[in-house]
Amino acid sequence: MIPLHLLHWQPRQRRKFRMQRIVSKDNKRIKRLKGLAQKKVRIRENLFLIEGVKMVDEAMSSGLHIDIVASSDSFAAIHQDLLDAYENQGHEVIVVSDDIFAGISSLVTPQGVLAAVIMNESTIDDIISKGKAVVLLDGISDPGNLGTIMRTADAFGFSGILMTGSCVDIYNPKTVQATMGSILRVSHSYMEYGDAAGLKDAGYTLYGFDLKGECLGPGYKFAGKSALIIGNESTGISAELLSMCDELVKIPMSGNAESLNAAIAAGIAMFLAGGYGKI
Repeated sequence: MIPLHLLHWQPRQRRKFRMQRIVSKDNKRIKRLKGLAQKKVRIRENLFLIEGVKMVDEAMSSGLHIDIVASSDSFAAIHQDLLDAYENQGHEVIVVSDDIFAGISSLVTPQGVLAAVIMNESTIDDIISKGKAVVLLDGISDPGNLGTIMRTADAFGFSGILMTGSCVDIYNPKTVQATMGSILRVSHSYMEYGDAAGLKDAGYTLYGFDLKGECLGPGYKFAGKSALIIGNESTGISAELLSMCDELVKIPMSGNAESLNAAIAAGIAMFLAGGYGKI
C-alpha cells in the first residue's frame, strides 16, 4: 500500500532520475552506501543510513533530504508501486540483488529498503530555545543505549538530546535502528563541556545522576527547565560536568545491583522529571 502523502503528492518538476537495477557490488553507488557503515565516511559524505519502510517513509514526509533509496530485488517484486512513488517524488531509486543489499544493510534480517539521508543535527541554541527539559549525555559508549535514550526522550516530549564528544556517534547504524525513527524527530547536538554554562545562562538547572548524589525521595520536584545529565555506563559523569551540576541525585534501589544500565537510568529520570511518576 502506498502511503497517503505519496499517493496524493504531485510532482513540481520533471523527474531527474530513472530507476536503475545495479548488478555489480563494485558499482560506485554500492561502494558509497556500504562505506556509510564507517564514521569517517558518514562525516565526509554528511550522510547516514535509515532502514525499513517506516523510517524511509517518515524521512520523506518530514522533508529531510534523501540522497538515494536502495531496494532489494525481493522487496521490489512486492512493492514496485511504492518504489515508483518514491521516484515520482524526485528521489533516485536503485534496485539490487538480495545479496548486495544484505552487504549494505546493518541488520541481521534486512527489511529490503533503505535510504541515505543528510545528517539532521540541530544546534544547541535550537534545543534550549524551546525551554523544555533536555537530556545531556556524557560518554555513552553503547550505541543501543544511546538510541534507546533518544527514543525515550521522544516518548516523554523532551526538547532534545545533547551529547559530549565522548559519546558514541549518533548516526551509528545500531544507534539509528535503536531510535525506531526518533532520530528523525528529536533534536540532537554534540557539545563541549564548556557549553553547559550556556544551559545555566538560559535558566536550566543541571541535575547530575551520580551514585554519590542525594537519593530521590517522595515529593521531589525537578525544575521546569531541567537538564538531566547521564554519564558513562562504567565511569559515570566526567569531573568537568560534575563540577557544573546544580544538584547531584540518584535513583533509589532496594536490590543488590550497584548501578543501573544507562538507558534504564535515563528512562526513569525522564519519567520522573516529566512529572509522570513519584518515588
